[in-house]
Amino acid sequence: MAPTWILYFQKILRQLEMEDEVMQYQTIILMLMKIERVNVEMILEWLERYANIFKEPITKCVNNYEAGAWEALEVLKNDISFPQLITIVESLQAAVERIPIREAFDELDTEREYYREKRKASNEKLISRKGLIGKGIGFAPMIVLFVGYLIVPLVAIGLMSMLSTFSTMGTMM
Repeated sequence: MAPTWILYFQKILRQLEMEDEVMQYQTIILMLMKIERVNVEMILEWLERYANIFKEPITKCVNNYEAGAWEALEVLKNDISFPQLITIVESLQAAVERIPIREAFDELDTEREYYREKRKASNEKLISRKGLIGKGIGFAPMIVLFVGYLIVPLVAIGLMSMLSTFSTMGTMM
């Protein structure tokens, strides 16, 4: 079962990395949307610079952007399966044709705050779980010492005295 557990652990780590990367994208967008002359292509180029997990689909989108902005973003949306990033791509699509970038990412602050709080709660849960494991590991030597020096000798002495008592009873009969 070790390979299955390793894959499961890697899946959890990859999920956390994806959340971190999307948080990084949100931070970049929040900084760039304050600039007046910023456009969707510039945002995509900045996202591509700092991409790690989603580098390939974002690079593909930047390369296909000149052929059609909406279509390139639609292909990007189809290439990725992470819901938080899909929301960002949909906001970019809205900013391409209809509304200014600042209005397209209005909800980004509150959404980012929600994910930050969610991440904070999961980190606190992880820390408490690790604390319990640490306490168990910390008390293990004391328990081994207690069992090794007190209980085992007492049981051994009790068994020896019981055997000697039985042997003396057997010789009496």
